[in-house]
Amino acid sequence: MLKRITVKLLALMLVFLLTGTDLSAQTRIRFAKGRSSATVSGTIPPNSNRTFVVRASDGQFARVSVSPRGLKIFSDAAPKGESGSSSFDTFSGDNEFGLYNPTNRTIRYIMTISIR
Repeated sequence: MLKRITVKLLALMLVFLLTGTDLSAQTRIRFAKGRSSATVSGTIPPNSNRTFVVRASDGQFARVSVSPRGLKIFSDAAPKGESGSSSFDTFSGDNEFGLYNPTNRTIRYIMTISIR
């Protein structure tokens, strides 16, 4: 009986651990003091996405550009994704956008976001 409870408890802990990993997949973009843009780089596995969060004020304008152009930029304004660059109006608080790699290979990217 104790063995069964232990196995169930371990299985439940594993589910919470895996769920927590998925939820922390967002990357927060922070601007250096006095700056209105930031550049980040990294890799995206095949057929996967990377999600970013940036804090902004209501009515500001965000522009995201990425290289290589084969990656798709998605946001509320472009839910199907745009290649190369995308722009959207922000709202007050955290604004989410992401990159999607539609290829079957890992891609190294360089992305710049600016907010005006």
